[in-house]
Amino acid sequence: MKVFIILLIVTLGLFSIPAFADKPNVQSGLSYPGIKWEWKIKAENYTFIVTTVSNYDMQNAELDKGNKTLIFRGNSSHSENIAEIEIPHNLIGGNLTVFQEGKMLSPIIINGANSSTIMLKFNQSGLTTTKVVGTTYLPEFSGVASVIMVVSTGMILVIAKTRKF
Repeated sequence: MKVFIILLIVTLGLFSIPAFADKPNVQSGLSYPGIKWEWKIKAENYTFIVTTVSNYDMQNAELDKGNKTLIFRGNSSHSENIAEIEIPHNLIGGNLTVFQEGKMLSPIIINGANSSTIMLKFNQSGLTTTKVVGTTYLPEFSGVASVIMVVSTGMILVIAKTRKF
């Protein structure tokens, strides 16, 4: 009898309690949803993932390693554009400067442990080119690093063989 009463109470409770997953009344402020892209950027012998989230069509991302610059090309059919770009420090780092259509911008830049996040907001529609210029390109010494490693290991082995303790 007790089991029946408990089942009855639980069943009635499930049907009489309003659901808490009601539609929230939150205004996002965005007229257009964001789309996330992950770009594989090849630099020397490494492949880095650069993540972008934007409410416009991000079409291409490429690296100009000579100028330590990431170039993003996009196309927007509306104004009120936003973009968030996450760049690994090992790709380009240091003081980041952002240009759009040749004009320097003052975006929000958040430096994390392994990457920098750049937040842009602009009102241009049509084709856009955004350039992020860093002061460091860390794989600069990747070709030399392997040579130095081989030479230093060889020197240690030669010194160890010639020296007798």
